[in-house]
Amino acid sequence: MNPPDLRSLLHRARRGDDEAFEALVRATRDPLFGAVRRLVGRDAVADEILQEAYMALWGQGGPEPENPGGWLRRVCVNRALDAVRREEGRRAVDPEAEEVRAAASREPGPEALFAASETEASLATAVDELPPGERAALVLRVFEGQEFEEIARRLGVKASTVRNQVASARRRLGRRLGEGGER
Repeated sequence: MNPPDLRSLLHRARRGDDEAFEALVRATRDPLFGAVRRLVGRDAVADEILQEAYMALWGQGGPEPENPGGWLRRVCVNRALDAVRREEGRRAVDPEAEEVRAAASREPGPEALFAASETEASLATAVDELPPGERAALVLRVFEGQEFEEIARRLGVKASTVRNQVASARRRLGRRLGEGGER
């Protein structure tokens, strides 16, 4: 759906048209969920971030964004990065809790059941198991196509750190997938 169509749906939704709001969500949810899910590594967190973003768009005061889809994507990615930072902070404070979270994240989520191929499911699982900083850097670089400098700015680190995180993530994925997905 192109931005003018989303703008029209948002305009109608803000005037009380629930069907327009539902149509806007249907038109944008899947790609947004995929991007956020890759960053945060968990369905429940991704769903929560999307719900918050949609409510913010609907309830936002002032002028409507020119490109509601782009606005939503930016808000969702920023909220996902905030969640990754919080996860990194908890991980540094409580390594045992991180081990429990990592073990839980290895269980396949619903998206793995619908994966187009075994390789895609293995890659998704391997990406989910990356340390949060590496996962965020890799997803933003590889899946979102952002430049190292932009990623560094968004993550609040140096560009060299992002390069190292992406390289480390690729090495981990290579080892993991080279093992045929087995640990």
